[in-house]
Amino acid sequence: MAPNALDYFAIQNTISRYCFALDTKDFELLKQVFTSDVNTIYPFGGQRKGVQSVADAIQKRHGHPIVQRGQAKINIPADGKSAEAVTYFTGIHFGKGKWDDRKAWGKYTDTLSLNDTKDSLPGASGEWLISRREVTFMGRLGEEGVMDGE
Repeated sequence: MAPNALDYFAIQNTISRYCFALDTKDFELLKQVFTSDVNTIYPFGGQRKGVQSVADAIQKRHGHPIVQRGQAKINIPADGKSAEAVTYFTGIHFGKGKWDDRKAWGKYTDTLSLNDTKDSLPGASGEWLISRREVTFMGRLGEEGVMDGE
């Protein structure tokens, strides 16, 4: 089954929702981004399994600094029940003093699964959630301590 055009928008909304969760510190929103059994690999925390474990690690890391995350260049091949997406991002983390102005560039490599729930974009096939994510940093600038609230 081929995805319909609105599935691509629903997938983009899921990936964007991740950025909103980090930027607004609404970490409960991550439960609308990841499947309950998500498997992730982050450079700062290694491998994590399960949405709550991932949300806890992200909250610990992003709970301190003011964060602004942007994304571009999303590539989404999909087959109707699953999708692969590569998203390039820029993250800016605002600290104070010596921690001022930290930046990171990288990419998210995601596998998304289609859930048949109707809690999605009207007209989409269902709700798309990330079941696997690998984060790769391509560059970082600034002191790492801003992420730990030092």
